[in-house]
Amino acid sequence: MTDATTESKQVAFVLDIDGCLSREGIPIPSAKAALHRLRSTNTPFVFCTNGGGQLESQRAEKLSKTFDLEVSPDQIILSHTPLREEVVERLKDERVLIVGENCGPVARAYGLAKALEVSEFGKRHPSLFPRRREAENPPTLDDDDGPVKAVLFFEDPEDLGEALQVVLDVILTNGDPSGKRVLVED
Repeated sequence: MTDATTESKQVAFVLDIDGCLSREGIPIPSAKAALHRLRSTNTPFVFCTNGGGQLESQRAEKLSKTFDLEVSPDQIILSHTPLREEVVERLKDERVLIVGENCGPVARAYGLAKALEVSEFGKRHPSLFPRRREAENPPTLDDDDGPVKAVLFFEDPEDLGEALQVVLDVILTNGDPSGKRVLVED
């Protein structure tokens, strides 16, 4: 049995990036010194943010430059980081719809080979969101790859109206917007 007075307790920090350590990529005064102090005392810390749209390695590189401190990708938790393991493994060969600006390449880098962002999917199905119809060279439909099996929210959408409309149409057609609309039951 361990005596509570002699038990060593490790302290660690989860640090929010945007608005707490920096604003628009500019360090908040004393944030750099605080991070260097944590590092010099071997105090574990990770960075988190509800932002995304880039790989953890890319964000680590930016933070390393911003704070003049070596930051590992393992220290970065983005809005979509929790999806990397189990969700990606289950859906890696399925068509998935990705909500979030510039998150399609991230999803594909994670291993979701058939991932499409809302805007990419909308261009392939212009009737879903007519306001954004492409005037020149409309892409051909590619329903040969099968229906959308999941909608994954990686980050805030670029265009909330488009994202809501496209996601709703995907849900109401069981992932196949070219197909029939179905009623959603409990």
